[in-house]
Amino acid sequence: MYYILVALLVGLYYAWSTTSESAFVLLLILIFCTLVLMLAFSKNPRYSVKAHWHHYFDGTYFPASAFYELVKKGLDDRRVPEISVALEYLFETHALSAKREYLKISEDEFFYYVCAAPFGRGTFVSWRLCEYDERLIARIPILNKLAGKDRKRKSFYQTDTEAMYKSAIHATVLGTIDAIGTEKGLRSLSELERQYGEVR
Repeated sequence: MYYILVALLVGLYYAWSTTSESAFVLLLILIFCTLVLMLAFSKNPRYSVKAHWHHYFDGTYFPASAFYELVKKGLDDRRVPEISVALEYLFETHALSAKREYLKISEDEFFYYVCAAPFGRGTFVSWRLCEYDERLIARIPILNKLAGKDRKRKSFYQTDTEAMYKSAIHATVLGTIDAIGTEKGLRSLSELERQYGEVR
């Protein structure tokens, strides 16, 4: 998309330098439309990743749709409260690239993207704990404390709540993998493979 915009700008300069009024106006319209499309198709949510886990299952395939349904059932069985679960399609790289399907699990302050995708002869599974970029009130020193939005000094309740959701969703993903592994005769994940990493 950005290369197209550069090409249009070069064409605009050429049209202006050759005093072709109709070509100049046409290119102005094309540039405007390109900018609108760039804004419309590049709306991947703005967030920061706080924790991440992934594993590659070599030689084993299971469809993403079935995996996501099992994760949703696991969340229901665990009665994880106050979450919304839906499929979301994110661009792989830029606004004209293909989209990849994720299962998005949302809570008020943060959300998770769960991914299951074929890769080579196996299946790749991951999840990311994400936090929305700071809203305006979170950037104002006194107001963020009054509103309970100070991310640098969260209350015990806030940090415990985040840990509860993180533990429950991680356990749900691992439980889903264990169920699939039992069905397909896969080895169990080791303790090291089950650990997730914090992003600092």
